[in-house]
Amino acid sequence: MKLNKEEIYDMLDNPLVQQVLLEVLDEDVSGFEVLAVLIDLEEVTDDEISRQLNLKLNTVRKLLYKLYDARLVDYDREKDEETNWYTYTWKPALEKLPALVKKKTQHILKELKEQLIIEENNMFFYCPGCEFKYTFEEAMDYGFRCPQCGRALKEYNNKNDIKMLKEQIKFLEDELRLNPLFFTSEGTGNQRKEIKATV
Repeated sequence: MKLNKEEIYDMLDNPLVQQVLLEVLDEDVSGFEVLAVLIDLEEVTDDEISRQLNLKLNTVRKLLYKLYDARLVDYDREKDEETNWYTYTWKPALEKLPALVKKKTQHILKELKEQLIIEENNMFFYCPGCEFKYTFEEAMDYGFRCPQCGRALKEYNNKNDIKMLKEQIKFLEDELRLNPLFFTSEGTGNQRKEIKATV
């Protein structure tokens, strides 16, 4: 399904989408500018992007390759018969982005739920100097002394950590369940009913 520019920019406003893109781009925010040029022009060479954004050609290529590895851009290659050089024309393929975001969000959710189980089923200690946190077993192994600085470890109240984890889990579950960006063709009808019920 081909998305129009307005739908793409709406999708890019989503904080989860932005977080996944930052991960894909190795935290390089200039990748968002590269994407904007691709979206606006629909087909453009790496050289044109470099000139338009005043970015080094090498930087633009690295960002394009990262986006390509995530299957969020595509390219056509043409050979110049005189010079034997190849010209790459890049275009966005962002219709695959919701599936990528959903997959990564489900992975994050799994990790958060595993961390929640650890937090709810363990007693913790921390070093007031280094601020490292240890399970009871780890603290016992260290003789209740910080292995970094030697200070005595103190008992750690992790109620706030548990609360934050539960809030993050609820937010991500709600986002996957209610955000139209993540609807699949099988679940669309039921999910739309849920949204109407919550509005």
